[in-house]
Amino acid sequence: MKLHTSHAREVKDILDSIYIYDEYNLFGGYNLGYKELKGYWHYKDVETEDYFGSPEYVWSEHLKQRAVFDVPLNNKVEKEEFFKAFGQKPNALKYMHYKVEDNPLSSYEYQYTHDVQPKYPIYVISKGRWKNTYTIDTLEEMGVNFYICVEPSEYELYVANAKIDPKKILVMPEDFSKQGNGSVPVRNWVWEHSVQLGYPKHWVLDDNIAGFFRYNHNLQKQVKNGVFFRIMEDYSDKFENLGLVGCQYQSFLPQILTKSPPIIINTRIYSTILINAELLDQRLEQRWRGRYNEDTDLTLRVLSTGDLCTANFQSLASGKITTGRSKGGNREIYDNHQHSGYKKKFDALKETWGKIVTLTYKKHSDGRPHHCIEYTKLFKHKLKLKDGVSREPKINNYNMIFTDARI
Repeated sequence: MKLHTSHAREVKDILDSIYIYDEYNLFGGYNLGYKELKGYWHYKDVETEDYFGSPEYVWSEHLKQRAVFDVPLNNKVEKEEFFKAFGQKPNALKYMHYKVEDNPLSSYEYQYTHDVQPKYPIYVISKGRWKNTYTIDTLEEMGVNFYICVEPSEYELYVANAKIDPKKILVMPEDFSKQGNGSVPVRNWVWEHSVQLGYPKHWVLDDNIAGFFRYNHNLQKQVKNGVFFRIMEDYSDKFENLGLVGCQYQSFLPQILTKSPPIIINTRIYSTILINAELLDQRLEQRWRGRYNEDTDLTLRVLSTGDLCTANFQSLASGKITTGRSKGGNREIYDNHQHSGYKKKFDALKETWGKIVTLTYKKHSDGRPHHCIEYTKLFKHKLKLKDGVSREPKINNYNMIFTDARI
C-alpha cells in the first residue's frame, strides 16, 4: 500500500501506533512495518526538441512536498487495522491519500481571449448512441463545427434528440454496420468525403468522448474552445512526414505524474485522430481496413513505411470512455464486452502483424485480454520540418489564460 500525505510526522505517529494482535504470537502481537520512500518523485525533464510552438507543460512543485510511505499489508487483519487507524474504509486500491494538500492551482480554469475554430473538418462516427451523445455534447460546448455520421436506419432516432442539430448530421449511403466490418466502411466514406471537399486533412472522433482537456501543472482542465484542435493542426502542418496526430487518454494522465513527456513521437493514435489524407493517399496502398483494431493497424502501417511518423500529445487529452462500457459503437463485434470478443480482436491483430504484437491481461482491471506493442522501441523515425518552419517560439498558449475561477 502506497500512502500519500502532506503530513509526514502525523502519519509516522499513526503507523507506529498500529499494533496487530496475532493469536499465533505468544507475546501478544506486533507493530505494522512501513518505509518512507525518499526520492519517490522523479521529475523527468520535459524539454524535447519535438515539442515546440505548443502550450506550456510543466510539473507542479507541490508534489515535492508530499511524503509517500510503503506499507506492506500481508493479511486481512493488517489491512483492517491499517484502514481503521486512518479512519477510512478498506478498499481494493493499492494506494491511499491521507490529509493530502490540494494542488495550489486546483481552482484555476482556462479562459479564452477569442474564439478559435479548427482548420480541418471534424467527423464524429456514431452508432447506437442517439441518447448517450458524449462527443456531440462536448463539441457543442466547445462551440466548434462538426459532422455527425449516422446510418440511414438510425437517422430518425438521432433527429428525435433535441440536443442534436439535424444540420450537422451526415447520413451514410447505407447501413455500413451490416457489412460486419465495424466502423471501417464509415471511416473510409468519411476519408473520401473530406477529400472531395478539398481538405488535405480531417479529424475522426469516436462518439464516446466526455470532454477534452489540457494537462499542465499536474492538473487536467477542460478546454471548451476549438483551440484544442487547432494546436494539433498547427503542429501537424509544420512537418512533411507526419501522418497521424492525436492526444492521450485522460485516464493515462494522473495528477501524480512526473515522468512523461509532453508529446510522444511514433506511437499509437486512437479515438481523436487527425489524418493527413493527402500524404497517406500517396504512401499507403489502403486507407482504413479490417474489422478489429483499425486504429492500431493504421498506426502500424504508417510507421512501417520507414519514414512517416505519428505524434501523440500528452499536454492535451480526451475524456474517452472505456471501450465496451457504453452501449452502442462497436460493442457487438466484441461479443458485447465479453473476454472472448477481445480475444478475437487480439487474434486478428496478431495474424496481421506477427511477433511485434504480444498478449497481456494486465492492461485492464477486469483482466480482459489486450495487445501490447512497444511502438517507440520499434520505430525511431525523426520528424522532418517543412522548409522555412522554425522551432520557435518554444511555448505558445494560444488564446488560453489560466485564471482563478473564484475571482
